[in-house]
Amino acid sequence: MPTNLTVRVNTNDADLAFDDSGAIYVDLDLDHDYLIWTAGSDDVKDGENEPTADELNEASTIIDDSVETQVAYCLLFDYNASLLDEIKGIGENKQYVFNFSFDGDTASEPQLEAWDDSNHNSTDKHVLGGASGYDSFVKAKCTTGALPGADWAKTGGSHTDLAGSGNVVQLNDGNGAISLASGESSKELYANISVVIPANYPTPAVETFVLTCRYSWN
Repeated sequence: MPTNLTVRVNTNDADLAFDDSGAIYVDLDLDHDYLIWTAGSDDVKDGENEPTADELNEASTIIDDSVETQVAYCLLFDYNASLLDEIKGIGENKQYVFNFSFDGDTASEPQLEAWDDSNHNSTDKHVLGGASGYDSFVKAKCTTGALPGADWAKTGGSHTDLAGSGNVVQLNDGNGAISLASGESSKELYANISVVIPANYPTPAVETFVLTCRYSWN
């Protein structure tokens, strides 16, 4: 039997694990839902309908000439509800933001990756570092066992710049494959993810990229 993965996002200000009372998570429909990294606007915010291309452009993050810029919001477009949900805690010292839930054992440690697209064979886009020598803007930290720490996503912080198969985040804190204990129905792993644009980045762009959780099972 395959081990199945459910991905969830925390839409509550409370920093609570998925199975804690009062936690509010939304399950991702991996065929239809998608994430929007944005500065936000009256049209691109929690509770609004799916934004148009023009509305997304108007809500784009402005590149700062002097300091790096963390993209302020990450929104989930929930296809089933046809609404935007704000994901809480991105880039902050919050532990329970992105939840990866496995219903069985794995043969390898689940790891988080970022790619240009679902072909998983290139990281050429600006947001992933491209060919310019800049590091990936996509910062990630495993938070399964602990808080990420203050300023973890900023330059000098303890994070991984996600890009391809070389720069990945091990989601079980580097402890290897996961196995369910007796009586457990699932194993919950966590990460925090942020997008941070370097200071003086020379090229504005609107891009998509793919986040992938890779694992194997017996």
